[in-house]
Amino acid sequence: MSIQQPFKTETLIAFIAVAEHQSFTVAAQLREQTPMAMSKQITKLEAQLQEPLFERSTRKVKLTQFGEEFLLQAKLILAQHDTLNSWLESRKGKISGTLKVVAQSPDIYKYTVFPWLDEFHQAYPEIELVFDLCDKVIDINQQSFDIYWGVSQYLGEKHPGLKSRFLWESQYGIFASPAYLKHFGTPLVPDDLSSHQVIGYLHNQPDNFLVVNKNPNVNAVQPDGVLLDAPIKTVSGQIDLALQGLGLINAADDHWEIRQHLANQRLVPVLEDYWWRSAKAYLYYQNVKSDQPKIRAFIDFFLSKQEHW
Repeated sequence: MSIQQPFKTETLIAFIAVAEHQSFTVAAQLREQTPMAMSKQITKLEAQLQEPLFERSTRKVKLTQFGEEFLLQAKLILAQHDTLNSWLESRKGKISGTLKVVAQSPDIYKYTVFPWLDEFHQAYPEIELVFDLCDKVIDINQQSFDIYWGVSQYLGEKHPGLKSRFLWESQYGIFASPAYLKHFGTPLVPDDLSSHQVIGYLHNQPDNFLVVNKNPNVNAVQPDGVLLDAPIKTVSGQIDLALQGLGLINAADDHWEIRQHLANQRLVPVLEDYWWRSAKAYLYYQNVKSDQPKIRAFIDFFLSKQEHW
């Protein structure tokens, strides 16, 4: 009777990377290997299993039916491995390594992470933190981080293999200056927006899109919107430009600058009954990581601060 050789963790991680990205090249880049080395790992795994895991073609890589079933089992094995690693690390009382975090706005860090960094560093002095910004749509195939912090639902929909945790929910409102409304008029229903203009966000797709529900008081998962003239398109400074009367903007109603300018009446809410009321933000992280303890330490620590955000 032959005894099945144990599966190597690195081989399972490589297999899952290829399966989720449907590409040996992308998986190799994420794992900092060559495509040839990645392919050899998979070939050895298939020989060990005596079953093909992928249907290979010149255009894409697709899991076989057996590969899909094995993918589920591989993830279970690695989840157990991560749990064991976390237990061992906690017994040592020592968690270390470099942790790379990305957000899409500096304000996200300012209000949810930075106030407690000293406390976190005191608790985990051997974790090196690297914070980055990406103010456009995140492509995890091109930008590899450990944690994607405060990102909306699109990232989970685009990459369903990622793990996620809910962070917060905001209303995504429409705002304008009194001077703008005096010039263009105050819209009462979304149909009135045809004669208005938006300060475009350059990384939106399309970049002249204004989020607004078509029907009043709807708690939609995904927002509606309209396309408007956008004489100005930018990646930053929308609030400053709105203050100058240059167009309508979308923004979370709990943003500190929005609150400040509403209080001093330099900005005015527009079409409040048609706002997107379910703008949710999540943290995302890779489904498989050999260094899970540092990720879990960061997530658990900063989620414990949610009541102060």
